[in-house]
Amino acid sequence: MKKNKKTLLVVLLLTIFIIVGCVGVSLFYYKRTIKKIKESYSETVSTKTKINLYDSKKRNIGTIEKDFLLPLDNIKKIGFSKRFFKIKNTDYYVYYKDVVKSKETTNTDNNYLLFNKNIISNNVELLENDKVVITLNKIDMPILSLDENNYYVSFLNKVLTIKKNKNIKEKDVKNTEEKEADHVSVLFYEKVEESCNEHICTTTEKLKNQLNKLKENGFYTIDTNTYKKYLEGNVRLKEKAIYITATDINDQIKNVTNEVGLLINKVEETDNFKFNSTNKTSNKDSDKNSINRYALKSYSNDDNVIRMANGEDVYEAPPVINSNQGIAVLNYHFFYSDGEGCNEAICLNTNKFREQLQYLKDNNFKTLTMEEFTKWMYGEIDLPEKSVLLTIDDGAMGTGKHNGNKLIPLLEEYKMHATLFLITGWWKKENYISEYLDIQSHTHDMHQYGSCGRGQINCATYEEALQDLKNSLTVADNNNSFCFPFYMTSETSLRAVKDAGFKIAFVGGNTKARRTNNKWLIPRYPIQSDITLNQFINIVN
Repeated sequence: MKKNKKTLLVVLLLTIFIIVGCVGVSLFYYKRTIKKIKESYSETVSTKTKINLYDSKKRNIGTIEKDFLLPLDNIKKIGFSKRFFKIKNTDYYVYYKDVVKSKETTNTDNNYLLFNKNIISNNVELLENDKVVITLNKIDMPILSLDENNYYVSFLNKVLTIKKNKNIKEKDVKNTEEKEADHVSVLFYEKVEESCNEHICTTTEKLKNQLNKLKENGFYTIDTNTYKKYLEGNVRLKEKAIYITATDINDQIKNVTNEVGLLINKVEETDNFKFNSTNKTSNKDSDKNSINRYALKSYSNDDNVIRMANGEDVYEAPPVINSNQGIAVLNYHFFYSDGEGCNEAICLNTNKFREQLQYLKDNNFKTLTMEEFTKWMYGEIDLPEKSVLLTIDDGAMGTGKHNGNKLIPLLEEYKMHATLFLITGWWKKENYISEYLDIQSHTHDMHQYGSCGRGQINCATYEEALQDLKNSLTVADNNNSFCFPFYMTSETSLRAVKDAGFKIAFVGGNTKARRTNNKWLIPRYPIQSDITLNQFINIVN
């Protein structure tokens, strides 16, 4: 009896030992399996080799080739039955040992609507970049887009290609009830620059504002290939699709589109369609040789851009330009701050200069570059009514970085343009470098009275005057403009200025510049030290 009890106890202890051992081993392998599963997981994985693809019941439905990227759902629970990873946004699975972590990402966002048709077939190959990446035993799959030779489908979070063949059939299916875009507005930017002086041009800032406005209103952009598919009826687009084009994609456009996140396409001669700037909308039934588009102008406002995107007919009249427009050309000389002395009548305290710039800014005046003013004088461009040209003579006290540096910091603070007529032989151009300051000629070394009692350029011979001007042009930015010292001219100096190639020249006069002026005797307003703000306002208006 005692022997039986002892045997029973041994058996019981052995059984317990075996059970505990099995549980321990099982727990060890369970934890190790969980660890391996977790080590294999990341938001994106890549297939190790050619692997099997499984449906929700873990049945093999096909194969995936090596190095194919797959986005995964997050792991929520893991057990012995949870050794498969679920592919994101699908009901398909891969075995965890068949994939490895990847740092690459997948992005398949698109604005296509599914066709209300499916393709059905057995033993189908799906391609990416003309390479077979997936083979399925059979398909019953919605059509995302198509062309003459291919179907395109969204599968495993990618757009893949299925080549058309006689074994593939189409069937009608209600894949979506979402409304399809009934039009795609084409917006066209002929020219985009930092600053503009032509109606066909849009400033970089204005382009950015317009694109942001479109984005805020839910519009999205498509590329040229998608637009071609749309015209051919090979893709269905969600509402609010727009196709934006430009003559060229310069750095200004690239910077804006990268920042805003919308796309602008370059118009290519090789495109198989032509546009007509009618400021009306187009649709897929439009004549491909005369597709309506909206041409954006310098005067196109944000509200009209939204109307264009919505497909409305938009008529934009260019602003009315006064044919007898006058532009105030202001002439400064020296600048000083409180506590400094200046005995010249044409010296200006920087507080007054700041006050004047603030008035121009608050009242939306355009401060012109010399190139803009020159083109306006020749009738090549129109300018806003509120335009003004700031000029500074000589390059002396307060105008350069070597002699007080009063001028440039204020121009840069207010982002306003001016032109310095520099006596190029007296001071170095490097003292005045700023994106807001043009450097033009005020002679090279003839800014003094000559033996004839007038400015030296008027006392010199034609040959002497011409040589001095040529010397100055080796320093000045260009020969757009010249400024006569002391506002004095002569028949000889005028001839030398014209023959040196200057397009325009300035004197004094206390009246506005007009296109009807003699282009080498353009008047300016000398700004005196005792000028009041009201007097300044009367001049520029």
